[in-house]
Amino acid sequence: MTDHAYTRISFDSRVSGSIAKQRARLARHSPDAVVYEERSVSGAKVPFADRDEGARLLAALQPGDRVLATKIDRVARNVRDLLDLVERIEREGASIVFVDQSIDTSGPMGRFLLTLLGAIAELEAGIVAERRRESLAQFSAEGRHAVGSAPFGLQSVPNPAGRGLVLRPHPEEAPLLRDAVAAILRGEPQRAWAERAGMGAPAFGRLLRNPRLAGILDATSDGVRLDPDMAVFSLPEWRKLQGHLARPTKPHRSRTEGHGRAYECGVCGERLYFQAAANPAHATYRCRGVRHEPGQPAASVIRVNADRYVEAEFLRRFGRLPVFERVTTDSTAVRDEAVALARLRLDAARAAQDAAVTDEDEDTTYRAYRRAKAALRDAEALPTATVTEEVPTGETFAQVWERADEEDRTSLLLRVGPWVVEPGRLPIDQKVHRAEAEPDYLAGQIDD
Repeated sequence: MTDHAYTRISFDSRVSGSIAKQRARLARHSPDAVVYEERSVSGAKVPFADRDEGARLLAALQPGDRVLATKIDRVARNVRDLLDLVERIEREGASIVFVDQSIDTSGPMGRFLLTLLGAIAELEAGIVAERRRESLAQFSAEGRHAVGSAPFGLQSVPNPAGRGLVLRPHPEEAPLLRDAVAAILRGEPQRAWAERAGMGAPAFGRLLRNPRLAGILDATSDGVRLDPDMAVFSLPEWRKLQGHLARPTKPHRSRTEGHGRAYECGVCGERLYFQAAANPAHATYRCRGVRHEPGQPAASVIRVNADRYVEAEFLRRFGRLPVFERVTTDSTAVRDEAVALARLRLDAARAAQDAAVTDEDEDTTYRAYRRAKAALRDAEALPTATVTEEVPTGETFAQVWERADEEDRTSLLLRVGPWVVEPGRLPIDQKVHRAEAEPDYLAGQIDD
């Protein structure tokens, strides 16, 4: 007959003495028992037979053996797993003893006490889980950080107003995140900034949608709870970012189209279209001529020649110049803040409507939705003065061109174009030229 002493701990750490205490108590009961140590394994989530040491113990059982544990909750945290384990042990001709509770399954009274105490252990685990959920909800209500690591851009610091931790902007990560968002709103890809933040693109995309970056603790149809000290972004900035992220992705365009939409016919002003050829070097941009009078020639140009010339001209004329973007700002920040809060409240009201199950819930959520919608109208009615200006992005056209794909390069050509293609056999510098119109902020800066 062999005694098998089983010990378990859910969260292993250097300071914990739980395993050592269990071994000492079991050694007093059976000094020569074979010891099995299960570390960092949940008794509620992982059945005994699925644990490494538990499976090893069951495989070693022989008729007449005993399994020793200090308490029921060391081997199982729910009645079903406990009874299945006892049945498995008894099928092997062995028994199980819980030394601290004086339960031995070899007798009928032991089986009765085992079932009773197993139910109590399961109830205790449920109560602990419920208390944990309540604690986390209370922590959230107080704006405290309870579990998990802080999102990139934030850090956990001692709560200046009481117990526990709170989230505050990270001194290095938050500025990097603000730079990243500013660049993304200008049209830069997320992937490069994800690499700078040390994470993959999908994780970075989820981070940009994390409401805690705007200091949002929760949003309901009755209002929004905020912690302004936690915010990396203001609510208007947050709404602008979410709107940008929610835009449909730009459809993929075949690279064989080239810069066709940046060219227009010198006769009718219509854009030119790519026309493939058996030899790619002979592919052209050509006007369809649908608006031409009878006998009028249609403009066409060899694609390779046109793209090479226009790209070189663009960089020569505009490469050193700063890129501007049109920025519209409201001089009244109060209105922006009120609208952002109202929209968050309206989003929460819509979600509550979708989740409503009973007629009573639907009536309640509908009233809340109407209140939220009225609050949004009131916020939008607040006075504001709109100012639109051209703001430098801090980059030159050459820098933007260098990192742009073909579709974005075509958009850059259009910003300073369009580029007119004349009909007939002409030298390339006469056949293709930039339209005279130009953005106001470039006037007087172009090298002609």
